[in-house]
Amino acid sequence: MSYTALYRKYRPSDFKEVAGQQHITQTFQNALKLDKLSHAYLFSGPRGTGKTSIAKIIAKAVNCEKAPTDNPCNVCEICLGIQNNTINDVIEIDAASNNGVDEIRELRDKVKYLPSLGRYKVYIIDEVHMLSIGAFNALLKTLEEPPKHVIFILATTEPHKIPATIHSRCQRFDFRGVTEKEIKGRLEEIVSQESIQIEPAALDVITRSVDGGMRDAVSLLDQALAFSEGEIKAADVHAIRGSVQVEDIFNMAIALHENNVPLALDRLDTLLAEGKEARRIVDDLIMFYRDVMIDINIDAIQSHPLRDFEAYQTWLKTQTNHDIFYVIDLLHEAKNQMRFTTNPKIVIELLFMKWGDQVRKEPMTLMKKQSVMENEIQQLKKQLENLLDRPLVKPKFSEEDKPFTHVEALPASDLSPSEKNAFKPKEEQTPFPSFDKPQLEKPVEFKEEIITQEPKEFEPQEITTDEIQPEEKPLKKEATQEHPFKDLEDRFLNKKYGTYDIKFVEDVLNTGGREVRIDMVKKWYDMERTNSGESLKYAKLITEGQLVATNGIMIIVTYKTASTCNRMMKPEVYEKMAQVLKDFYQRPIRFLALPEETWEIISDEFVRHFRAKKTNDEWITLSTIQNTKLVSIPEREETYEDTRSGAEKEAIDLFGEDIVKIK
Repeated sequence: MSYTALYRKYRPSDFKEVAGQQHITQTFQNALKLDKLSHAYLFSGPRGTGKTSIAKIIAKAVNCEKAPTDNPCNVCEICLGIQNNTINDVIEIDAASNNGVDEIRELRDKVKYLPSLGRYKVYIIDEVHMLSIGAFNALLKTLEEPPKHVIFILATTEPHKIPATIHSRCQRFDFRGVTEKEIKGRLEEIVSQESIQIEPAALDVITRSVDGGMRDAVSLLDQALAFSEGEIKAADVHAIRGSVQVEDIFNMAIALHENNVPLALDRLDTLLAEGKEARRIVDDLIMFYRDVMIDINIDAIQSHPLRDFEAYQTWLKTQTNHDIFYVIDLLHEAKNQMRFTTNPKIVIELLFMKWGDQVRKEPMTLMKKQSVMENEIQQLKKQLENLLDRPLVKPKFSEEDKPFTHVEALPASDLSPSEKNAFKPKEEQTPFPSFDKPQLEKPVEFKEEIITQEPKEFEPQEITTDEIQPEEKPLKKEATQEHPFKDLEDRFLNKKYGTYDIKFVEDVLNTGGREVRIDMVKKWYDMERTNSGESLKYAKLITEGQLVATNGIMIIVTYKTASTCNRMMKPEVYEKMAQVLKDFYQRPIRFLALPEETWEIISDEFVRHFRAKKTNDEWITLSTIQNTKLVSIPEREETYEDTRSGAEKEAIDLFGEDIVKIK
């Protein structure tokens, strides 16, 4: 063949041409210059990072006619012979196909022969982890004490498979993945020398898609050169790799964030019809959101393909860390599920459905609203502080008896006691006799008036409470209003229910509302912060569950297991938890603890009946709760003398009587 692949043509011929791996090249250059080489080396690292290339450079350097030298000359007969594989002193062995004991014994027998031309015989054993245990054992003695004219270089991508006895006889060098900057720099050199026309975007796609493998990058460039007609474009590279263009990923992301699932599914079908792999689409989505996360939090660690597009920048402002974390979690979940399915398209379709599910997004939405409210509160606080710090002003008239044209600050000594009080910090103000809080929380505003009589010297008048007229509506109107859930309290608070009574569930679901639940969920986890001592223990028990339904005074909380629900419904535990809820929400609250699996059955049944309702006032009835693990507690339990120890009681209280077995 007359054509030589680019990765072979541009294989490094000396240490200067090696991309990355400076910690390795510098070590060997110093060792070669001082003629202090070891007899055995172990090179480990990802594929295409230069392990075999550096091994051949070392072989040329130790046998070069100018040795000792820190770099081969690449012009002498020996260097050229090693470069062209025409000298038998450098032996490359593929351990994947020569992994038996016989091959290693043959190698061991030939080691003792002197090199034909150079100073050293260099054995390069690639993929050495593929050797059998017997082959490793046959190599041990020779590897530990080889003849003075032999150097062993072992290369592997899986160093954990190398026996410890081999490790201990070699100097190990770990190769790292080549950085994107180094890969791009090397590709630019090749493009320049070969006069290849390529878009900068296409070069970026190649750089970002090879996971640190220099050889893979050069091979992909060679493949793109053969595929394209004239200039290599980013679309050509995507077509070869089967990856998705970032513009298509961006359009799909916009559709999903706008909850337009049908449009996203249509774009998915289009990509799959073009031959894109479902798994690659998920990988590209993960990388896209990784870049979005960087753009939100950090100023351009690296150039993003869409960073200069106005539409992307506008969309970026609408995203938060909560949004991105939520999406990345969904994508990783889908990627794991694809490992166990034969139809990955279904996994992506389900992923898009979850993505647009508003119920799953509800906690994230609440957190976003809370964050916005906190920012608004901070801004209002700053505005109020600025108003309180503003000095009181008085008008100053001109000599021609015209309305005042400017104001000047009034000295603090000229203020009346009430004026001084009005502009003190809120906690230092003296309350007015007839109000809960002072009405003067901002400086007095003066209006311009046309003065028709002799101007008099302005004197500040003392402001008294008699001059302040109260508002028509009393300030404490809330105190006189009835409790917002008073009707429900009168109706259900004293109603008798069984331990796991479906009537309780019916009353909650028929009279509850989504807004009431959201309002209570906002404060749900603050319960632990506002309690201490014994109450804190019960607050934690409450918040371990999830509030799934409420009408304001009755709540349904779900837990993982039935044993936890049985413990929560015990009278002595129930009463203490009800008291914690009452103190926290400032109203009596009854609760019912249900296992998550039981609640799913009940909620599905309620939804079916709800959709079949003919009138809004129709009362929905449900089937009896069926769960053999739930224990009904009678209204009056027989009393008996409890002879159990304190440790037994505490264990039963924590884990439930059906789990704790006393022997």
